[in-house]
Amino acid sequence: MDFLSQIVNMDDALKLEAIQQEIKRHKVSHDALQNDIMELEKVKGEQEQKRMEIMVRVERLQKSMEDDKLEKDRQDLNLQERINEAMAENDTLLKEQDNIREELARFEEERLELEKQLKISSSMPQKRWIFNGNTEENGKPGVIFDLKPFIRYPIRGGSALITFEDEAVARKVLDMKEHEIHLGDCRIKIQAHPLKLSMLENIEILTRVCKNRILVSEIPKNMPDNQLLDKLELHFSKQRNSGGEVDDVELLEDSGNVVIKFASEGIAENLTRKEFHQVEFRGIKKSVPVRVSPFIIGEIVKTTLCDIISKKSVLFTGIPDIMDEETFQDFLEIHFQKPSNGGGEVDAFTYIPEGKSGIACFEVDDENEM
Repeated sequence: MDFLSQIVNMDDALKLEAIQQEIKRHKVSHDALQNDIMELEKVKGEQEQKRMEIMVRVERLQKSMEDDKLEKDRQDLNLQERINEAMAENDTLLKEQDNIREELARFEEERLELEKQLKISSSMPQKRWIFNGNTEENGKPGVIFDLKPFIRYPIRGGSALITFEDEAVARKVLDMKEHEIHLGDCRIKIQAHPLKLSMLENIEILTRVCKNRILVSEIPKNMPDNQLLDKLELHFSKQRNSGGEVDDVELLEDSGNVVIKFASEGIAENLTRKEFHQVEFRGIKKSVPVRVSPFIIGEIVKTTLCDIISKKSVLFTGIPDIMDEETFQDFLEIHFQKPSNGGGEVDAFTYIPEGKSGIACFEVDDENEM
């Protein structure tokens, strides 16, 4: 039953009181409802604040994730660049490794060649080397040759060249610088100069082993050349003697050794693996061991000259042409043989009058001095 039905039968005072009570009750309910609304508003505000905080956190998180993604992309890019650089460096290292291997192979080839040259040098005939002027291209480093100097010195006209037996006499004559020569009723003055000679200081020869020639040494010397060459050609042309077809056989007159040239390469190398070969010669009961060595050819690639001062020879200049050559030469020679003129014993003498020229030839007097 609702409130109106209840108060219908009441008097006015009770109705008023009942209404007031109902108003109070509704007021309490309204106040409670207002409190609930306020609580709800408060909760709503708190929730809204939390929602805003969560949104801020979400935004921060999203930004952080985006930053992390950008950083990751940057790191990935840097890593890829480093990988590319590492791959490029690896390719470079591989190429350098290949180059080093090729270089090592070349060095090994050169080492083997040098060992071969050393073996060749130790197996060469025991004979003093003299360079004969022949050269050939495509040489490789090898043997060092010792050359005996022979110097040709040009002399101009109006000059004389005197070689004294004693170095001290030559020094004394040079120290005097100017010399007065008595020629009967007249006198002339000539100048003394040190003699500078250009000589070969170093010579560099590139050598290589000829692939189709051998050098045969330590062979019998008591048989005709033709017979010797025929027998060596016959012996080294046979396959059972490790030989092959022979193109040419040459006797080296200065040494008595023989050079044999084969038609094909490889035969010479095979023969030189064995140092001594037994060869039968006509008129000799037993076979004779002959020495087989690689044949070396070379090319002059560099020469170095140096100036030396002759210790015994003096050059005189400023000589006028005033009498015949033989007479004037006698005067000069007599003058410089006298100790009173600062001279001494003369070993060699030459005079070139004006209008002429000559060449003086010098050899080593003492190898320890040159």
